[in-house]
Amino acid sequence: ADQPLPDENQPLPDEDQPLSDEDQPLPPFPQIKQHPISRQNETPGKDVEFVVEAAGMNLSYTWHHQTSRYAHSKEKVGGNNETLHIQNLQSDDEGYYTCTITDPSGGNVETRPAQLTLRTTSWRKWIFPGLIVSAVILVIAVLIAKRPNTMSQLQGCTVIGSDMKAIRVIENDISDWRLLGEELGITSTELNRVDKDQHRELSKLRETIRVWQRRVSKDEFCWERLIDALKLMKEISLAKSISNEYGIQRLE
Repeated sequence: ADQPLPDENQPLPDEDQPLSDEDQPLPPFPQIKQHPISRQNETPGKDVEFVVEAAGMNLSYTWHHQTSRYAHSKEKVGGNNETLHIQNLQSDDEGYYTCTITDPSGGNVETRPAQLTLRTTSWRKWIFPGLIVSAVILVIAVLIAKRPNTMSQLQGCTVIGSDMKAIRVIENDISDWRLLGEELGITSTELNRVDKDQHRELSKLRETIRVWQRRVSKDEFCWERLIDALKLMKEISLAKSISNEYGIQRLE
């Protein structure tokens, strides 16, 4: 059968008729409604948080920290959340924080940087105690220099002395703090606790060294053991550098 011809009297669609919901153009998502607010002169040791508010559905949040506003590198911190929690503020938490907000289509926008600074204590009240401490350290250093080799050195173990000394030697060269902890004999439970308590990779590395120091005796907290761990991590260049710096014959 032939198809019926269209009714010539039927009105044409109105070009000015509003579009349906499906045809409406999507607004530019995500849209930032509230940028994170800077936190100035915060007290060391306290907890702070940065909050961002954005319009959109199923948004994801990526927080970054950088030591200066114009630093070339950014460190990812926190989780996928509109609120960034920072616990137990320390000096290495200072800097600028931004949040990149991404929608399901891949569109993203970054917030303005929010600055975090810590309160500094007046230097004047520390002058006299500082002079006393410096004098005591100088006397101890002289006495140590005059002592013969300790028993631990004679047994092939050169005590590191302090966790900060080891941290400063390796913190700029080691990124896999968990692998280092495993090679030093730290348990998975302890490493998981470090991962949970510390939000920055550098802080996790520092805490790993401190955990190692706490769980071994003084004679076991030594350069030789650290060099062995670095060798197992294939960090041969760093191991050689430490060996040469402290005169340790450990690279068979």
